[in-house]
This record gives sequence, C-alpha cells and structure tokens, in this order.
Amino acid sequence: PGAGAAVEWRMPENHHEDSPFHLVRLPGDERVAAQIANRSLLVKGIYELWGQGATYDELEKAIRVYPDERKLPYLTPESSFKIIVDSFGKAVSFEEQNAIIKRFTYIPFEGRVNLKKPDHKFFVLETDDYGPQNGLPPVAQKTVFFGRLVGAADRHVVPTYELKSRKYIGPTAMDCEMAFLMANQGLAQPGKLVYDPFVGTGSILVAAAHFGAMTMGADIDIRVVRDGRGPDCNIWSNFEQVQVARAFVCATSR
Repeated sequence: PGAGAAVEWRMPENHHEDSPFHLVRLPGDERVAAQIANRSLLVKGIYELWGQGATYDELEKAIRVYPDERKLPYLTPESSFKIIVDSFGKAVSFEEQNAIIKRFTYIPFEGRVNLKKPDHKFFVLETDDYGPQNGLPPVAQKTVFFGRLVGAADRHVVPTYELKSRKYIGPTAMDCEMAFLMANQGLAQPGKLVYDPFVGTGSILVAAAHFGAMTMGADIDIRVVRDGRGPDCNIWSNFEQVQVARAFVCATSR
C-alpha cells in the first residue's frame, strides 16, 4: 500500500486478470490497510511492497533502491522479525525456503529472529509459469515480490461463526462467509443500524453485530425465529453463543 488521496489498484505486469495479486494504493496511513485486511475474508494479507522482479537478482536491485527511510524503521536492533516464503500454485520445500531466505542477507536486519511472535513479518511471494495443465490462471513469467506485512485477515472468524458449530440453524441458514461479505458491503460498524426483514436464524445480523452495528430483524414465520426445541435453541442463542448479544435485536413475525 501507499499513501494517496484515493484508492487505486492495478494488476502487476505479466499477470493474468485472475491473479491473486493486486498493487493497491490506499488513502491515509497504513492503519487503513490494516483495518481493511482485518475485517476481510477474501484478502489474505496487505503488504508494503519493497520490491519485485522476474528473478531474485532483479528483486535485490529493487529492494536496494527502495528508500531507506521506509526500510530502516523496521530493521532496528530493538525489533524482531521473521521472513516467510509463500507461493501461488506450487509447494516450496523447507530446504527451498531456507535457500530463498538466505538470499536476503543484503537487507541490514539488526534485530533478532523470532519465529513465533515477531514485531515485523516479511513475505517472499513467488509466482511462476506453471504450465497449462494445473487449472491456474497463466502467468507470463516468473515474478517474485518482497514486502512487509501491514495487515492480515482475522482467521478466527470462520471457525467461530461457521454453521456446523452454531447452536441453531434453519433450512435456509446463510453460510457465514457470505454473511460477512454482505456485512462488509453494508459497511456495518459501530453507530450503524442494520435491519433484516427476512431474518431467519440471524446469520446476516450476527455478522453485522460482530462489526459493532446495532441490529434489528423480522420474519414472516415466527417458528423460524423462535424454535420449539427450548430456550437455548433459537435466534437469540446464536447471538449469545458468539458473545454479540449486546447488540439490540428485535425479531418478530408479521
């Protein structure tokens, strides 16, 4: 990401339109990027791009000319770091990862390595010309990216809210990933009121409440809202299960 007055994005050179990588410039500082990544389910991570190239030699040239004022604050003796190698469409062995990491000795890391909870995470993201038989979008040539992780998606959201662990679901209960995407599209956040006129078992409202919105809902069938299997198996229990019952919910039949 980079500072700017508006959101801008484009595909990296030599990449197919279905590539998972995009170059993005966001308004404000990197906290904006971290907030976007944190509440997104489709973004794996947002990185400050220090360089890219078709080879590791080209990548080194790009990183060396990246401004020191952008690099040095994250290379201090007081900080810890970790370099992670990731790839698109292929597996990289442990030995290959170690060999790749050793290439970056030209970056003046002064801090200590911390593999569990580093202050800063750096990623090597690699694509390649994988051939026509693997079902992946074609890549015109190999590209290697190197960058600092700015923000990542909250990977605890899906297992916490997935339907198979929910106390109460109905025949049309919405998958949690879809509900969270809709809540994001609706800009659910504190101070917003989200109303669902077809509330069912509350999937959309649970997702909106997770983001801090006040929620209200109605449904034509009271039997869906208030199940007959007991007080702990209804739309209310879905909110209480994930501890978002503090949001106001009004589920009624018409």
